[in-house]
Amino acid sequence: MTTKIDELFATLRGLVADQTRDLAMAMAELLSVAAERDKLKLLESYAVAGWSKAVIERDNSRQSLRAAEQDAAETESVNSDLRTVNARLVADLAAAMERLNHAESILMQ
Repeated sequence: MTTKIDELFATLRGLVADQTRDLAMAMAELLSVAAERDKLKLLESYAVAGWSKAVIERDNSRQSLRAAEQDAAETESVNSDLRTVNARLVADLAAAMERLNHAESILMQ
């Protein structure tokens, strides 16, 4: 014959067993969530590192572009100077040829 206390004790054992199982399931779920969180943090750190690398590469590219633009401007300036010198040399050559022709004509007389 089971008494009310025995019935309550059996019910209590069942509840404790259910709670133990629920607690184990909750712990497993927490571990799963923690693992997923850690995975996402790792992916985030990789993304941040990749973004930082991209920013550094962009900045380096900008510096290289500025340096190339400055080199191009200096080259254009030098080319302009050389064109001016070349034009002077052509004019001097033409004048010298004219003087030579004049001198030859005097000598031929």
